[in-house]
Amino acid sequence: MTRVQVLLTEEQDRRLEELARRLRRSKASLVREGVECLLQTQKRPRRDTLLNLIGQAGPVGRRNISRRHDEVLALAERRRNL
Repeated sequence: MTRVQVLLTEEQDRRLEELARRLRRSKASLVREGVECLLQTQKRPRRDTLLNLIGQAGPVGRRNISRRHDEVLALAERRRNL
């Protein structure tokens, strides 16, 4: 392992200490877990494809969306990638 010095606010240190005590773990192990979580999150694509579908069908009241949903969403994706 590599030693790293990190400066935390007093509030962050207090909360980390409480969490470590409650979980019966060291503060260092919690910091390592937090760093790993951040690194894993950054590896993944930032786009959430399910959330990108929200609102892609267009204005409320359009007809035939339930039958044409694949076509409508494919068109919206093409527009977004232009």
